[in-house]
Amino acid sequence: MPLATERSLELCADLGATATWFCLGDQARRHPELLRRIVASGHSIGLHGLTHQRAFETDRGTWRASLQEGKALLEDLSGQPVVGYRAPEWSLREAAADWWQDLPELGFRYDSSRVPLAIIGNPSWLRRPHRLNPGLWELPPPVLWSGPPRSPLWGWGPRVLPFSLVRRALETLALEDAGTPLVLHPWELDEGQPALPGASFGHRFAHSAGLRGYGSHLRDLLAGIALVSLETWVEGQ
Repeated sequence: MPLATERSLELCADLGATATWFCLGDQARRHPELLRRIVASGHSIGLHGLTHQRAFETDRGTWRASLQEGKALLEDLSGQPVVGYRAPEWSLREAAADWWQDLPELGFRYDSSRVPLAIIGNPSWLRRPHRLNPGLWELPPPVLWSGPPRSPLWGWGPRVLPFSLVRRALETLALEDAGTPLVLHPWELDEGQPALPGASFGHRFAHSAGLRGYGSHLRDLLAGIALVSLETWVEGQ
């Protein structure tokens, strides 16, 4: 089993957490044993796409077909329904900003692709879970809204921002039972991952800042907070 996946499963076990793992269909096809291990550990599966192509880089018909194929594939391999979607790189934006309207018809009950941040989303979008229509929840990832600059409460944010600031924000979400995705990429637990050749400074920073010791840091940040899958939260609404 890849090191990052193993460490992510260990982290969830240590925290008593059940998670939603957003998976790519083509990777699940190559590594079905990983998908089954995740499910056997009590976690849920969401669709991250058939491939990692950003939604707005294709046309709507091709995107729809890829979601249908990816959803069917993950359901076949995992043996459980797949009702959640997160577009690669939060890409239900720009030309694809209104494509979320197709998700209920495709069998999805929630989306987590719209970020209330500039560049990768829109600062005017709501920052708490809300219904986009009666059949679809939008679950945006958490943003630290302390005024400009606004910071993601995932990725490089918890890795480099002051512990007390991040912990207070997480405690507030927990008290609100906010249903807010606390995003973790498994590679963030692999300190030995290779550098990204040719990547911009921004991408290099997002992928490498604060990685050393992040597993222990994250255990301390999340200690005592009840963490459940997005499917569990949606089912309870």
